Amino acid sequence: MNLTSADMTKLGIALGICFALYKFGPNDAIKAAGLAVGAVVVAKKVPYVSAAL
Repeated sequence: MNLTSADMTKLGIALGICFALYKFGPNDAIKAAGLAVGAVVVAKKVPYVSAAL
């Protein structure tokens, strides 16, 4: 898995938005959604899991 600078920037922005939802979300459903979306973003970068998605 080779990540370029542009790929790392996109990944960082996506995970930053997910963390902001988790940290500053007004209710528990939004916080759970932020964690779930962040998990999918990370899972798409893992070679074995991304093949299954």
